[in-house]
Amino acid sequence: MAVQDIDRPDVSGTPPKMAAICEQAQAALEDCAAGFLRIRTDDNTMSSVEVRGTVERREDWSNGIFQNGRYFIFFIRPEKGRHYNPDDTKVTVELSSSSYKTGKFRKYTGPPARCIDRIRAWIATEVKGYYADRGFGEVPGLPD
Repeated sequence: MAVQDIDRPDVSGTPPKMAAICEQAQAALEDCAAGFLRIRTDDNTMSSVEVRGTVERREDWSNGIFQNGRYFIFFIRPEKGRHYNPDDTKVTVELSSSSYKTGKFRKYTGPPARCIDRIRAWIATEVKGYYADRGFGEVPGLPD
C-alpha cells in the first residue's frame, strides 16, 4: 500500500469531509488583514482545517523564512479527537504553533462559525498590535 501524499486535496476523488468548514473559514478570513494567509483541509490522518499565516507581509520575513515572521498555525478539528461527522455541532480550534512575538490563544470547542470568529478576532488583535508597535495609525480592513 502506497503512502498518501499529504498535500493532496482529495483521496480517490472523494473531497475532504471538512471542506464546508474550510470554505466557511476562507470566506470569513479572506479580508482579515493578515500579511499572508493559507487555509486548507486534509483527510489523510484525521479530518482537519489548517489556517496558516503571518501578521507581516511575505517581504518582511527575516531571510524570507515563514517562521521568522509573526506566524501562526491554527487547526480546526473534530471535538475530542473523534472522526468528523457533518451532523456534529461542535469542533475544536487551537493554536498549534506560533511565533514568540504573538499572543496566546485559548483552545476552544464550539460551533464552527464561532471558532472561525475567534480566529478572526485573534488575528485582528495581532495585526493591530503589530502596526501600533511601528507607530502606524488606523489599519484598513480590520474588523472592530
